[in-house]
Amino acid sequence: MQELHALDNSQLMDLLAKYTSDYTKMLADGSFTDEYEKCKLTIKAIHTEIDLRKNIVSNASGETNITAPPDFS
Repeated sequence: MQELHALDNSQLMDLLAKYTSDYTKMLADGSFTDEYEKCKLTIKAIHTEIDLRKNIVSNASGETNITAPPDFS
């Protein structure tokens, strides 16, 4: 998977939609595999990236709080 910070906002939203759809299907099927956990972690990482971008835009003082997304390898 590409680094989340390298994606533009529309790509990030598309990725969130894909993983959320996959996660929801696995949840409905009761399929709690490693892939399920990977989807869950990826969704959390995407949310973190979105929050980071919102904080960068809204932070008037120019300070940023940068956190690296988890490594899913």
